[in-house]
Amino acid sequence: MWLRCLPLALLLICGLATATPPQWTDAADETYATDERARIGVDHLEANGDYEAAYPWFLSAAEDGSPLASANLGWFYEEGLGVEQDGDRAVHWYGRAAETGAVRYSLHVAWIYLEGRLVGRDRAQAEQWFRFGIERDLPQAKLALGSVYYADILGGREGLGPEAEALLLDALEDGMVYATRFLGRMYLDGIGVERDVARGLSAVRLGAESRDPDMQSLLALLLARGDVIEADPVEANKWAALAAAAGDEQAAELQHTLEQTMLSDDEKAESLERARVWAEEQSVPAP
Repeated sequence: MWLRCLPLALLLICGLATATPPQWTDAADETYATDERARIGVDHLEANGDYEAAYPWFLSAAEDGSPLASANLGWFYEEGLGVEQDGDRAVHWYGRAAETGAVRYSLHVAWIYLEGRLVGRDRAQAEQWFRFGIERDLPQAKLALGSVYYADILGGREGLGPEAEALLLDALEDGMVYATRFLGRMYLDGIGVERDVARGLSAVRLGAESRDPDMQSLLALLLARGDVIEADPVEANKWAALAAAAGDEQAAELQHTLEQTMLSDDEKAESLERARVWAEEQSVPAP
């Protein structure tokens, strides 16, 4: 899912180990510093993918507070890499990683609890971990919990609109443009908040201009329909073409309809030229 903090980026360290990493011994705790032990664990993974050899290095370093080592242990237990798959231990070590400095893993723990993967579904624990990230100003956590509340509102829960709006606005202010997907629809349709077409259109345009195909597709639809904004089939086709070029199937269908039933050849050419110019300015593939 788009809002999850996946652990598979743990190995993004440049270069392979140049020598065979040492094997674990009882004296390693005294011989190597915490960060060195975590690094040796990574070396075992990079050298030959030896999870069992890496495990004691990570365990020792994690017990001494290494977020890198804790996150790797969480990954091992989540995926069953060199150990038996164990959801409780996975969330324990991911949680330790978050608590010792790798705050982004709080988001991963939250999604595990919310979805009930490997552990029993626990909404309270999920919200606790989302808020752990929010309290530490993690923009992704604000976006995630805001999106969860948005889904709750669609499911019939009342009273969550103001907090969902606040979380999403904070996330947007922190650069999470994906928040426009929820804010645009909340304002346009009055989902959990008072309907505000102007703010809704502003959010949709921001998302579209930020290269989000979903928002480009929605803006194209609004421009084609002309119910909340003045109809402009040429501009609608521009955005539909851009979203379609990014893989949005609904936008592709809308583009086909516009070009077959609403646009002259000159208007079609004009819309595609606008799309080409925009794509060139944004350094994205042109339709």
